[in-house]
Amino acid sequence: VKVRRAVNLALDAAGMIKSVHQGLAAEGGANQPPPYAFWGLAAKDVQKLPGYGDPAKNKAQAKKLLRALGSTEQNPLKVTVSTRAIALYVDVATWAVDQLKQVGIDGTLEQVETGNWHAKLARRDFDLAVNLTGVGPDDPDSNFYENYACGSQRNYSDYCNEEVQALFDKQSQMTDHAERLKLVHKIDILLQDQAARPILAHRLDYFASWPYVKNLVAHNDCYNYGRMEHVWLDK
Repeated sequence: VKVRRAVNLALDAAGMIKSVHQGLAAEGGANQPPPYAFWGLAAKDVQKLPGYGDPAKNKAQAKKLLRALGSTEQNPLKVTVSTRAIALYVDVATWAVDQLKQVGIDGTLEQVETGNWHAKLARRDFDLAVNLTGVGPDDPDSNFYENYACGSQRNYSDYCNEEVQALFDKQSQMTDHAERLKLVHKIDILLQDQAARPILAHRLDYFASWPYVKNLVAHNDCYNYGRMEHVWLDK
């Protein structure tokens, strides 16, 4: 857990958004942040998460954790950083290797062809993996149970916390929208603090359309973009 937290602290998420994504991404936790979706953490709460705030202080804390575990400049922790062999993944993974080096983790980049990548994740055949994931509906159930629940095949880090799992069930059963939102935020913060699956950014995509394309509404997720029953052409 301490190593996972050190890695989370080492990764300057806000810096990555500026450098790798050139600003075209949003800061956030497990759920997509507002105004792009409803259930994500507010900006003030995101700044309190590991990987945000002062990157120098975060990296100093990461070094302290690693030294306590026996990782030093002379004997650094060595890991393989695996990712899918396409530019969108490799750019972030290369950045991550550099970030880890700054706190004394010696990372070696491994690029995996797409045909082997998903099977590799399913086998949990990695030390540290840089991956993209997406959820169709903006609802905590689809995110929490798929990516963080005990025994989920898509929970690639095999994070399992029965107390947090019970909170997944509790929020799912709540009918009070405001109270559910508070609990969802509590869960999101717990997941980031425990480094269940550190979230680096929520990428933003932009699109252009001809002025005669009417009623094409931007969705919060690319998986919801296939529904065109209300789109029409004024031409």
